[in-house]
This record gives sequence, C-alpha cells and structure tokens, in this order.
Amino acid sequence: MDAGLLDKIVAFALADEEIRAVILEGSLATGAQVDELSDYDVNIYARNSEHYLSDDHWMTHFGEVLLYQKEVFQFYAASIPTRLILFRHGKRIDFSFWQLDLLTEMVRGSKEYESYKNCYKILVDKDRLAEQLKPASGAGFLVLPPDRDEFLQTLYDFWFEAYCVARYLSRRDLWYAKLIENRYIKDHLYRMALWNRQAAHAWGADPLLHLEGKRFEKWAEAELIQAVSGCFSGYDVEATWSSLFAMLALFNRLARQTAGWLQIEYPQRVERDILDYLYILQGR
Repeated sequence: MDAGLLDKIVAFALADEEIRAVILEGSLATGAQVDELSDYDVNIYARNSEHYLSDDHWMTHFGEVLLYQKEVFQFYAASIPTRLILFRHGKRIDFSFWQLDLLTEMVRGSKEYESYKNCYKILVDKDRLAEQLKPASGAGFLVLPPDRDEFLQTLYDFWFEAYCVARYLSRRDLWYAKLIENRYIKDHLYRMALWNRQAAHAWGADPLLHLEGKRFEKWAEAELIQAVSGCFSGYDVEATWSSLFAMLALFNRLARQTAGWLQIEYPQRVERDILDYLYILQGR
C-alpha cells in the first residue's frame, strides 16, 4: 500500500468541509490478495459532492490522470456515482460518492454494505460517525444455498440462453451468437460452479470466492479448469458450436450433482429435450 497516496486522500478530504468521512474498502483494506495492481476503493461521504461529479480537475490532486471512467451502482434505492481513475504512475483509485445520510442509516438503521462486512479502514471521520459502524465479521458476499425456485430458474435461464446461441449460430449470425456465449450464459455457468463448490464444502465462508469470477483459478480444481477451457472458442461457427456443447455438458453435470446435494428434483426431461432441439438446430 502506498502510504503517500493515502496521505493525499486524507489531506484532500480534510481540506473540504463538505466531506465528512472517508472509508477504504476492498483488498487494500483487508490486506489479502494484494499486489502492485491492486486499486484503492475509496468511499467519500459528503454533504454535497456535486462539484466532484461535474468537474474532473480535482483528480490531478492525486497524480497525472491517464484516463477515467464514470459509473453508477445501486445501494438499496440510492444511486452511487463513481469515478474510476487510472494515473500515469500506474496507480488506480476508484472513488465512490455517497450521501452522508447513507452512512447514518448504516450506523443507526437497517442498511448494510456487504463490503464492510469483510473489512474496511476508516481514513477520515470528522463527526465520529463512521467509528460507530459494525465491526467487520468476514461474512460479506457469502455464497448461500439457493432455494428451489432460484435453482430451477438458473437452469431454465441457462438452457434458454443456450438455445439463443444455437439459434444465431444456425443463422450464421456469429457476432451476436458470440455476444451471448461470452456474456449471459457464462454468468449462469459460473453461478452453478459456485453453488456446486459451496455445496461440496458445506457452504462455508471462503475469501477466495468472488461473485463475478475473480480468483477463479485459485479455488477451482484442475478438472473444473480443464472443463472450462473447452467453454471458450474463437470467432468461428463450428468452434462456437463445440464450446456451446462443452458448456452444456459442464453445466448439466454440475447442476445434477448440486441438485442432489440440495435435494431438489432435477428436470431431466427438459435437459434432454433442449439438447435434442439444439442438435436439430446444429444440423440445419
């Protein structure tokens, strides 16, 4: 961790009366899975942060800006704007701008921020409000067992996306087929891989797991990684058919095994029927 950069962040917040608290979250707060490419996830709690959102000159306080990205994520009903900044010195700071009352609701109300359950580091706390947050418990972003409806919906969503890939492959509409193959359907495949892994390990907490796939190679067994390698293909119709059926084979194997552990009746007939139909589309 770059202490000089943290000092700049603290000085920046102390110089603005509108900013009341600053909290560091993510890997640099936990000290785990950190390397020279780890970014600084900085939460700014302010009475008014509009001037940071309407102007980008303030970013140069932390170094020469190479480029930055604007994003927004949801926290309950609130929209949290961000500025993801890459500097020429190679450091990256992800600033998120939070309304101050959201911190109050986390302290005194029922709102919880998953990242803070794992770890956080208070950098600035002008009103001694952030210090009243619940201590980190290590229970953030847990992969919990799905109920029957969620499990079956994931099966049907996966199979429907598989049909969509096959549909566009049969039309030789390769760009769109690859778009679906490398986005929507793999979300369902990865979710099933997580459930399968957790079901085999009694659904315990594991800091290596990430809901979007980070650190996959650190926890996945060699057999799973080998199977996943067949689920990706180049820009070619026949190769994409092969990767599609590789995904189906892996997903269905993981799903059948996970359904057994969850004691959920597996829809084998639907699986068989969708496979038969996809083979028909392949032969068109």
